[in-house]
Amino acid sequence: MSELGHVALPFGKLERTLAWRYLRAKREHGGASLISIISFVGIFFAVAALIITMSVMSGFRATLLDALLGGQPHVYGVVSSYTEEEANALAGTIREIDGVTSVTPYIEEYVLITANGRKTGAAVRAIRTEDLATMPFLEDGGKSAIAAGFGEGRNGGNVIMLGKFLAAGREGLGIRPGDKVEIVTSQQTAGPMGGTPRSKSYVVGDIFQTGSVELDSLYIFMPMEQAQILFQSKGHYSMLDIRLKDPEKTHEAMTAIANATGNALYTFDWKSQRESYLNALRVERTMVRLLVMVIMAIATLNIIVGVVMLVKNKSRDIAILRTIGLGRNGVLRVFLLVGTVLGTLGALLGVLVGVLVVLNIGAVEAFINVFVQGEVFDAETYGLEGLPAILDWSEVIRTGLYALFMSMGVSIIPAWWASRQDPVSALRFE
Repeated sequence: MSELGHVALPFGKLERTLAWRYLRAKREHGGASLISIISFVGIFFAVAALIITMSVMSGFRATLLDALLGGQPHVYGVVSSYTEEEANALAGTIREIDGVTSVTPYIEEYVLITANGRKTGAAVRAIRTEDLATMPFLEDGGKSAIAAGFGEGRNGGNVIMLGKFLAAGREGLGIRPGDKVEIVTSQQTAGPMGGTPRSKSYVVGDIFQTGSVELDSLYIFMPMEQAQILFQSKGHYSMLDIRLKDPEKTHEAMTAIANATGNALYTFDWKSQRESYLNALRVERTMVRLLVMVIMAIATLNIIVGVVMLVKNKSRDIAILRTIGLGRNGVLRVFLLVGTVLGTLGALLGVLVGVLVVLNIGAVEAFINVFVQGEVFDAETYGLEGLPAILDWSEVIRTGLYALFMSMGVSIIPAWWASRQDPVSALRFE
């Protein structure tokens, strides 16, 4: 009676022992088939690939956004129609708004820059010397640029700052701090032969790096007073660079700015500037997740074949168990455990390997670079300095649970079939 009571216990010791023995048995002894092993390996690779892929994509998004938002405003305020004094007053009002960390005026104009016989288009960002400290990508708060003479001298001096790849990138100007460059503007200077583009020579005082190749290949920082003269904008700014504690809360910030200024300022945010870029990231992330999940589903479907083959090999065992008191539900649970264990072990190993790869992504990239010509992840090609990866534990848990439930779900089919086996027929033909 005690044995029968033990047998009747759902997922009891007997059922767990049988499932484990079937999994451990060698193939020639009727154990787990090659198909079962393949399904285990498939789930392992699918789970690991999904974790690594989604972590890298999260890293791409976070790193790219950090780089972009380090070099561009969170919220733009258009002040070109206001005087310098009026723009400064508006900036002071906005600084008092909760969630705003800094407000800096600037002028931005596109120019042609030449040096060493090379020329390329660039964008001049005019900024006040005291506002250099608000630029998050300048680790020293612009001290090295100031030490080189940025903002010093008559009308702000002639020292400027260049982005890393504009200065010395693959398609850059090939210059270093201390070298001279010439900037040509679209503004005209009247002469006896008609108008000619305004131009002036400057000294490169410092090289900055935002982390975004796009920005570092484009931008020049120039003292505000000098830019106002060069671009004939004396007494005026063009924009306000408004930075927030949370760059995602731009809508709330723009509403607060409108209320504080009485709708005196036209504003727009970085999201509107990068809408297509953000949409592309979302679509790509969704499609990659769906693709890998389909692969995982296919891998778990192999469990059906594996467990069915196991049931065929163990038909005599099933018949004997049925005759000594193990019910249909007990047989179902035994083979449900077999399929679930296969999926669980594959998922756990996949989670472990995926997490280890993500946590050591730099070492993995360096290891791959040893065996390939050139770099797998080129900075100027991809716009980042290294392969980024951010481990999202919620994504890891969701992936593991998905693999577990898929394995359990597909195991129900062969387990149910095993429970419907006729013990009399199985013993007769044995």
